[in-house]
Amino acid sequence: MSHRGCRHNAHIDTLALLHERGILSPDTLVELTPLQGGYWNDVLRVQGDGFDWVVKVYAATDPTALFPILPDDEAQALMVLEGVGVAPAFVAYHPRVGDLPAVLVYEWVAGEMWTSGVEQVATLFRRQHGVAVEGFRLVPTSADAIVEQGERLLESADPADAARLSAVRPQMTVLPARRRVLVHTDAGTGNLIVGPGGVRLIDWQCPALGDASEDLFTFVSPAFQVLYDHQPLTAEEHADFVAAYDDAGVAARLVALTPAFTYRMGAYCAARRVQLADSDPLGSARYARALDLSLAELREGS
Repeated sequence: MSHRGCRHNAHIDTLALLHERGILSPDTLVELTPLQGGYWNDVLRVQGDGFDWVVKVYAATDPTALFPILPDDEAQALMVLEGVGVAPAFVAYHPRVGDLPAVLVYEWVAGEMWTSGVEQVATLFRRQHGVAVEGFRLVPTSADAIVEQGERLLESADPADAARLSAVRPQMTVLPARRRVLVHTDAGTGNLIVGPGGVRLIDWQCPALGDASEDLFTFVSPAFQVLYDHQPLTAEEHADFVAAYDDAGVAARLVALTPAFTYRMGAYCAARRVQLADSDPLGSARYARALDLSLAELREGS
């Protein structure tokens, strides 16, 4: 069904915003489709004559410390990755002005959520991490700093979950990375789309300059996998993925930092389990399962 102007009540505010920001003319015929996955932001597919876009209207506030909403940074990431075969093609960006929220427009990526084929994801990360960038936020790359992030997250968790995690807190030293690269920080399977042009990484709302192993961890982590309703990778898939990335130094840091990353992820899941307990019981249960997987990993490694 197509809609012109503001006649579709479900999207009247979004359409009015697109008109006000000059992204669409009021007389442009469009078809609007709400997209799943926009937990904090309003995300729509907007199709018309000669264009097929994703329009993201950002929430006014940053809901989390670990995965912040950074509209300016997402737009910048899409622009610096243009033509690299990693991210969607940038169309337009309008930053927040007064009461008007930030709006990002990029090309729709045709395809399906990733389900198999770890090598293509590894080669995507190699292309991404090879792009020279600057101007993004810095995220921790030492084990101590990553674990400390987890400690802060546990302040919002159930005391019983916090106690279970604290009992297996990693005791380790891994120095900061010598080289920082552009990391997505939330590169789970739900943000990987496989289509005719290959695999693409979407939802760049919290990019950073960090350790390349962080992106590898978010892909191989069982907790991240189950949050997107995907079974954890097999040992063979894990090995094939690391081999395809083909960087011994990054592979070594992935092994060294996995306990710290796992602890932080477990703490995040514990906090989210509490936050969603009343508003989204199914989501809360998914985070509880991811927490259990993180705990199991930490116990096996201790």
